[in-house]
Amino acid sequence: MANKKGKINLNYNLKDKSEELTLVYLIGYHKKRFKVSTKQYVYVKTWDNESQRCIISTSFADRINRASRKVNKFLDAIDDGIHKFFESRHGFNGNDPSYFGTAEYLKDSIQRVIDGLIEGERKEEEKKSITPLQFFQSYVDNMHKRVDPRTRKFIADRTIGHHKTVLKRYQTFFAEKNIKDDFSVFDRQFQEVFINWAYTSKNYSSNTIPASFSVLKVWLNDAARQGLIKDDTYKSYISKSDEVDNIYLTEDEISRLYALDIPMLKSKGIIDAKSTIEETRDLFIIGCWTGLRQSDLNHLEKALFDVETTEPTITVVTEKTSEKVKIPMHRYIKELYAKYEGEFPKMCYKSRFNEHLKELGRLAEINDEVIIKENRGGKVTSIKYKKYQLIKSHTARRSFATNLYLKGAPTISIMKLTGHTTEANFMKYIKVTREENAQLMQQFFK
Repeated sequence: MANKKGKINLNYNLKDKSEELTLVYLIGYHKKRFKVSTKQYVYVKTWDNESQRCIISTSFADRINRASRKVNKFLDAIDDGIHKFFESRHGFNGNDPSYFGTAEYLKDSIQRVIDGLIEGERKEEEKKSITPLQFFQSYVDNMHKRVDPRTRKFIADRTIGHHKTVLKRYQTFFAEKNIKDDFSVFDRQFQEVFINWAYTSKNYSSNTIPASFSVLKVWLNDAARQGLIKDDTYKSYISKSDEVDNIYLTEDEISRLYALDIPMLKSKGIIDAKSTIEETRDLFIIGCWTGLRQSDLNHLEKALFDVETTEPTITVVTEKTSEKVKIPMHRYIKELYAKYEGEFPKMCYKSRFNEHLKELGRLAEINDEVIIKENRGGKVTSIKYKKYQLIKSHTARRSFATNLYLKGAPTISIMKLTGHTTEANFMKYIKVTREENAQLMQQFFK
């Protein structure tokens, strides 16, 4: 086939026409003849010298026609790739072959085009062979290298940990339900089967479902960008959580925690002498009066404590959102700053931290009865707890926001302190009872 765009002749020739299946060479001439292997094999009986392509005919078996179409497509790609290669690198206009240099250069350049197409085919085949669970595992394994475009920071360890948990959940689901490990399974039925399994086999809470689908959507969106999945049904999977019954601590209850004489309780053997429960209590108190997340409480050395002014403040650039917040300093925090001389302890493991908080709440007699509605296994039940049994690390941040709200602080002002960017997310933190809300609203009915 002559190259109509220039004076260089490019043709495709068969290596051995006496064979049933033979290699196709690209033969070129520029000052001298050269030959490049296309690495494509054709059935000799299908080859047409005039068109320089394979003939597709009902007289040939389907497998032969499929092979011929693949070769024709590849040869078309070679032609297109060669033209684009030289146009982009040389501004080739079809009239001046001197742009191409020597025949050796031309041959090497064409070889690079063919090698690039071969590599592209190899990658496409790899994509076809990768399974969803393999893709998800690779995604999670490489999360530490990813940058969150919103914060322009590397993905946080907490987020990576959440993805690992969800991945194990799906691995178990695929194994137990004998789900085909293929991207075609993510249809409408997949959601129904997963929910049924999550409720009946695992007795998961209702919010575990959307949390699992929310992460799955992240993975499948990335798979779609890479051309691994075409069906976008997965985008309709539920990913919005229900509001959860959570408690907050009143200012009086926070003060009772702070007032606990832990050294005395240790001396009496009520608390283990080696326990770090006092450090847990102190960090929790700081959280109750700053609204800082656990990740920020564990890096207080990064905060600026301005304690020498008449209106002392704490300035923190939050780990999760990179928001800069400036918080007035409560007197408890001033006292704790002096106690630790500005070098605060680190939090213990989250599970141990929460165990400490429940024990502290029991010792501080935070014993009000609380009824919590829980949707677990698809069934809603009401469970009665002592309030101290529900105290967790995040209770501090929730208490901070709720107590300020009950005092009548403007929502937007509290959000400036908590670092929330939307009122909808902020209001999830406000845990006000009907009685407290009625009392708060009395000022508007006088």
